[in-house]
Amino acid sequence: MAEEKKSRIEADIESLEKGIFTGEEGGEERSSPRKDFIASIVVALLGIFAMILAVDLGKPESLYTAPGLLPFVTGASLILMAIGLFVKTKRRYGLEEMLKSDGLQAIINYLGYIESRRTLMLMVVIFVYVMVLGQMDMDLRFKTSFYTFRFSGFELVSIPVIFFILRFFWRSTILNCFLVSTGIVVFLAVVFRDGFQILLPGSG
Repeated sequence: MAEEKKSRIEADIESLEKGIFTGEEGGEERSSPRKDFIASIVVALLGIFAMILAVDLGKPESLYTAPGLLPFVTGASLILMAIGLFVKTKRRYGLEEMLKSDGLQAIINYLGYIESRRTLMLMVVIFVYVMVLGQMDMDLRFKTSFYTFRFSGFELVSIPVIFFILRFFWRSTILNCFLVSTGIVVFLAVVFRDGFQILLPGSG
């Protein structure tokens, strides 16, 4: 009987029990030149898409307070990482190895792993998140004598999305996921809105 194919997580657990850590390159799911080539293209496209959406978020008086500044920089970083992955893979394996394909079977093999399906689902969630956030235009304010509390579309969309991601991948309690997601979003909102004076997406 053929030995069952192990996932990366199972391979890492087995290697740790033996006192050896295989890391990202361990197990049967070792990356291939074609996988790295496809990954570089996908990451670059995501970066370009993020930059396009960032430019469409508006043009305030100052570039440094633009709501699309952070997404634009993030998109540019993704493109640079994609270029780095492409160049590294090309130097190591050559373009011919990168273009080799197993056709439809490669896609079937990829979707056969639960980690791959979870990764695709995460990409879909993030895509929907970016699209919904780009359509939001809400900014509620509650003034006090010492601080103006604000609740915008950024918080409204980001908190439940991060909560869902944490609940699905972290699998902690509902309360823990809610506290962590709320804390992360509020922290980022305060830092960029009040610290750097940068408008956040979804805040109008």
